[in-house]
Amino acid sequence: MLLKTFLILATGVVLAAAAYGVTATSMQHAATEPADAISGDWDLSFEVEGTTTPATFNLKLDGEKITGKVYSAHTGPGTINGSWTHNKLSATLTFASHESIALTGELNEGRITGEFRTEGFVSKWQAKRKSATETSAGPATVTTPVVDSADPISGEWVASLQTQGTGVPVTFKFKLDGENVTGASESEHLGSGALNDGSWKAGKLSFTMTGKFGVVALTGALHDGKLAGEWSLTGKDMKGTWEAKRK
Repeated sequence: MLLKTFLILATGVVLAAAAYGVTATSMQHAATEPADAISGDWDLSFEVEGTTTPATFNLKLDGEKITGKVYSAHTGPGTINGSWTHNKLSATLTFASHESIALTGELNEGRITGEFRTEGFVSKWQAKRKSATETSAGPATVTTPVVDSADPISGEWVASLQTQGTGVPVTFKFKLDGENVTGASESEHLGSGALNDGSWKAGKLSFTMTGKFGVVALTGALHDGKLAGEWSLTGKDMKGTWEAKRK
């Protein structure tokens, strides 16, 4: 009888110890895993036909549900709805004037990488979190020049035209008169010249520049103090994205 009682007690101790070990390990893992690794602002790039299209995410995690906002010069503003489990993102981006984008991705070493589907094709995308200085710079670090809200475009801008994974630097000088935009461009690679057919309406810019390789047509929009959009070389099958910030 004593032996039986001893065996029952010993078995109970072993089971309790095993259960404690599992619980402690689970608690240790929970303590080391970040509670929310996805909420906040992210800079993205979508790979489209050999070029990269920049975009931004603002994400908010609630349990396993993801919501937020997306913006790119190509799609305009949109909303994000999806899920976040085990460092994996699955979401749909919905826009007013562009086909929705379905994407999946995984967080690894501070970057999210994955695939997206839209307009009948599949390609890759990646994102990195915006730095603290970009998202929460204090008054002492703010360097953005004061801009007249009635004319947010006039002045000098430093731009980069993206083509086949490389950036071509260009400096633009814009002058706004009503909805008409004039000015000049300077580039060591593309040459210098006047800007033509320029217009500025509802926060959207379009113009052409003439350089060494012909006439380049650009369209873009102003968002968070930056211009971003698309360019194409007139009469040739060359196009890409561009962005600019005030000098």
